[in-house]
Amino acid sequence: MNLLLALLLAVPAAASSSSGSGASAGAQQEYLRGTLLERRGAYAEALEAYEKALALDPGSAFLAGEAADLALELEDWSRAERWARRRLELAPTDGKSAMILARVFWSRGQEDEAVKEFEAALKLDAASIDAIMALTELIAPKDPKRARAMLERFLAANPEHAAKVLHELAKLDAQESRYAAAVEKLRRAISLDEGESDPVRLTLGQVFEISHDTAAAVAEYRKVMTSIPDDYELWAHVAELEAARGDAAAARAEFLSLKEKRPDDASAAAWLASDAERAGDFAKAAGYLKDSSALKDDPTLHLRLGYYQLQSGGVREAMRTLKEARKRWPKDDRIAYYLALGHDDLGERAEAAALLREVLALKPDDRDARWQLATILEKMDKMAEAEPEFRALIASKPDDAPALNYLGYALADRGLKLTEAEGLIRGALALEPGNAAYRDSLGWALFKQGRSTEAVVELQASARAIADDESLWDHLGAAHQAVGDAESAWLAWRLAQSLGGAKAGEKAEALQKGLSDEALAELWRRHLEAVQGGVKKTSGLCELKGRIAGRPVSRQALFTFRAPREVSFELLGPMFSTVWRARLDARGFSMDPFPVEGLDQGRVEEAAQGAFAAIAAALSGDAFAPGPARIERGWGRTSLMRPAWRIDLEDGLARSISPAGNGVTVSLSDFMRARARQVPRIMETKGRFWELAISCPEPKAEFNP
Repeated sequence: MNLLLALLLAVPAAASSSSGSGASAGAQQEYLRGTLLERRGAYAEALEAYEKALALDPGSAFLAGEAADLALELEDWSRAERWARRRLELAPTDGKSAMILARVFWSRGQEDEAVKEFEAALKLDAASIDAIMALTELIAPKDPKRARAMLERFLAANPEHAAKVLHELAKLDAQESRYAAAVEKLRRAISLDEGESDPVRLTLGQVFEISHDTAAAVAEYRKVMTSIPDDYELWAHVAELEAARGDAAAARAEFLSLKEKRPDDASAAAWLASDAERAGDFAKAAGYLKDSSALKDDPTLHLRLGYYQLQSGGVREAMRTLKEARKRWPKDDRIAYYLALGHDDLGERAEAAALLREVLALKPDDRDARWQLATILEKMDKMAEAEPEFRALIASKPDDAPALNYLGYALADRGLKLTEAEGLIRGALALEPGNAAYRDSLGWALFKQGRSTEAVVELQASARAIADDESLWDHLGAAHQAVGDAESAWLAWRLAQSLGGAKAGEKAEALQKGLSDEALAELWRRHLEAVQGGVKKTSGLCELKGRIAGRPVSRQALFTFRAPREVSFELLGPMFSTVWRARLDARGFSMDPFPVEGLDQGRVEEAAQGAFAAIAAALSGDAFAPGPARIERGWGRTSLMRPAWRIDLEDGLARSISPAGNGVTVSLSDFMRARARQVPRIMETKGRFWELAISCPEPKAEFNP
């Protein structure tokens, strides 16, 4: 009852008219019921209560205004206009009546009528700040000069409203690119009304921003943030401005603080994810994006999350993300497309093809989807289905060189439509004459037609440009064999094997059965010289690790080899100064003190020198230089024997090299491909009392021509 009494006492006197007391009391009760309903958000029921109050007290201008305002809230324009006009009839000299009717016209898009009513309101109440603000806001976009004149007249007559009027005048200045004048007015407005300065400071920040004074804009925005700390959109905007002016560290700090305050903030998650992506930390980028409140409603963010997960090695996780997105947005062709690519990466080609067909059903002109479908079907050896897809690509874009080449090669490789296949590939080459991959396709098409001499010419030209393609060398091996050049065929197949082509190695093994041991030994020497010789320099941050006389040793440093046999191992300090070094060159071996518990320095130096000398000898290529050679076969091992070397062979490469006479072996593994050359990342040496290995995860190599 206390609450009801308080509310009854709070009902404005204007809610009743001069009608009889019974009607007045009933109107007050309905008005009270309406206010309670309005506070609960039941606007439609509240409006009905106000209208009942008006029926009981039809002479109440106040109730008519309340009904009009609530009808505006409900966007019930006809009822809003009816009650606004009723209020105007009841209180024609009250500026608020004209204001309410003007707002109705404005809401309905009747701007001319709204202007007339706002002007009427201003005539009735020349000091109405609400009327002048609304009126100038309405006319400023079309007639800024008129708006300015009205504001200036109002300011002269009503100086007590200077802060608000100066704010509006400053907006007009900014609209006309008069930024200095706008700043001056806004600063005056702030000085006149510090207590209500936040909206003015926001405008001042915006003026600074559009006039490219980002630092000043940020300063103003920060002042607003001190009084409105939970304005998260402004917080994010400040962080973005810090990033825009090149201060990524400040932007990162802002977004991290924002995320701490609001963990699911979409702006913070998006920026921090992009920041982590730029740093190459895709796992962290995925973590940020997972927290975004926008993720649940944005298919594009799901695609981005899937990309991050894929880049961080989580193929299965990326697929789960895309599958969930697919359930939510089954008609989104982008999700289906990338999900198909994921299935292809996992070797699930039937699933990939089915999804790509769905994409094409939605978007028949999607060339990327059609290309992926065509290539996947070809890899599935469903050429009868793949060929129409390739032809559709070519029909819609006759200068699509990749499609011309791919179809031509796919047909030729299967011995199908060979004349047409050659024509398709030549069409691709006409569009891209310098494309070595297309020349490989042409060579293979010629070979398939029995034109092996022409094939050799094309394939050799391609090999000069693409030295590290095992399939190309495999093709060249077949072409050389067809023209009767067994030695060149063997060399081409061994090179293909060294690049990862196991079947090419089998072909070389079969071919060499017809070669003499002397010829075969020379071929191996030539092959190893081409693939593992000619190192001019190789270097990288490496680890020396092993045992000397049973004692463990380990050190990280910069390893460098320079031809012919110079090796250094240097530990670098500040400003790239050398703080420790071991070196072998033409003047001999030297090493700074390297304490190993239980061993004297001489013993350590002897082991290091032996290891460095063996590694230098292996990298020098001397083991592959022209000269006598013979093949030696043992249990599960084939070796190339030289006067001063023993070279053990495996998978088309020299896997261990032993200089004659010193009892040291160098084992080579984890090769890095540098065009057709192979550089070992791991070099293990074994001597009489030591085993030492140098491991270089990312060596850089230079070669002699």
